[in-house]
Amino acid sequence: MSGVISAQNVLLTGIMFLYAGLVVLVLIRAVSGPRIADRLMAINMIGTIGIFLMAVTAVKLDEEYLLDICIIYAMISFLSVVILTKVYMGVHLENEMKRQKQERMRRESEEANGVKDKEEDELDRLLRSLEEHPGTTAGN
Repeated sequence: MSGVISAQNVLLTGIMFLYAGLVVLVLIRAVSGPRIADRLMAINMIGTIGIFLMAVTAVKLDEEYLLDICIIYAMISFLSVVILTKVYMGVHLENEMKRQKQERMRRESEEANGVKDKEEDELDRLLRSLEEHPGTTAGN
């Protein structure tokens, strides 16, 4: 029986070290990005691995109250990811609205320049007709 418990402890310790190494890799991903969505997923993964490590610790130490802490931590982790996503989406929508406003202003500016070009073409045509026929007026 002692050999089984010893093997279980070695296995659980090995799992804990493996997942601690995964936390380091996910942390590197959270820092490197490149997008905000990647960072949010990495943060969520760190929270999930933390919950798993607490659960393994609860099994290893035979302490059931740690599983209650795992459940509370899971709820907090979920809420934090939801809040971070809401903040990110708000910033994203704000940037998108600014981009659309700039695009609209650019388009209106181009349209105004296009109207001016048409008016200038009309004036040039009238001036040429006056030069060709000096004795007439523009109304005739």
